[in-house]
Amino acid sequence: MKFQRNVLLKNYTTFKIGGRAKYFFVAKTKSSLVKALQKAKRLGLPFFILAGGSNLLISDKGYQGLVIQIKNQTLKVKNNKIYAEAGVVLGQLVNSAFKNSLTGLEWATGIPGTVGGAVFGNAGAFNGAMKDVVREVEVFDVEKNKIRKLKKKDCKFGYRSSVFKKNPHLIILVCQLQLKASNKQEIKEKMQEYLDYRDERYPRKPSAGSIFKNPRNISARELINKSGLKGKRIGGAEISKLHPNFIVNLNGAKSQDVLKLIDLIKRTVDKKFGIKLKKEIIFCKKLLTTFPKK
Repeated sequence: MKFQRNVLLKNYTTFKIGGRAKYFFVAKTKSSLVKALQKAKRLGLPFFILAGGSNLLISDKGYQGLVIQIKNQTLKVKNNKIYAEAGVVLGQLVNSAFKNSLTGLEWATGIPGTVGGAVFGNAGAFNGAMKDVVREVEVFDVEKNKIRKLKKKDCKFGYRSSVFKKNPHLIILVCQLQLKASNKQEIKEKMQEYLDYRDERYPRKPSAGSIFKNPRNISARELINKSGLKGKRIGGAEISKLHPNFIVNLNGAKSQDVLKLIDLIKRTVDKKFGIKLKKEIIFCKKLLTTFPKK
């Protein structure tokens, strides 16, 4: 098993921002993913799991370890259940549910990313979320060097959170989703409704999606808008005029441009409304998860 060297990461993110990874590996199968993680642990390499590259900001300084891009994409449908490996693209998952007249995933229409990333962050929209459909998740426990299966309750899903976010040694391999049979035309209409909503209200410039989680009883978008920050620019980054909870890459934005805008938003909203916004976006810097050599 060979790792690539000095791979430019901005090409693998929806933000189109990020430096180089010292080592890079594309895991196209579940077994190759496990072997790459075992090798990283054996070598004492810090590692970062890259899914679809959305909801992510990578430092311009890159990552001084191993970045593993998950591309295992086996998908099976049986008895109203979908078995999807972590690298399955969300769009593929949604379309598969539609083709099999299964409801429960319409809310994910148009969301970039992968199944593994969506489970990791308990992705959601339009009053739906991954926690509503996940039945079981198969993971590789890097610390214990074994594959485990977690039931829904073990995943500890919360608002844009899960046990996986708090325990980076648990790497998602396969997800089992429980859906319901429904009318195919009704599913199609709901999917189109959500897609039209996104097309009208979400920016088309490169971004990472929503920057902040919504506080209780009010949206981050509304708070940022009322703070007068819509359209504010730093370097090549801008707080979107169309959706202020998005920061867009207008022209060669750097990670520091985005971080400065994030800090500006947090300080301004706190001063004006007394509300401390919490980031939804993940910032990948020089080192994240590491294991010592034995």
